[in-house]
Amino acid sequence: MMHKICPRCGSKNVKWIIPQNWSQWVCYDCDYTGPIIEGNQDLADEIHENYEKSQKEE
Repeated sequence: MMHKICPRCGSKNVKWIIPQNWSQWVCYDCDYTGPIIEGNQDLADEIHENYEKSQKEE
């Protein structure tokens, strides 16, 4: 099953913020704003793992 997910952290907690501009979404978990991607749970988990690693390196 495909979900709309944040390309930065893999969260499904995203909302479309500007109806006139389909590409503007916000992620309520990492504050990302911009276009989102569609993917399955495996992709979301992989993105989330990479996001967690990048947060630890900072």
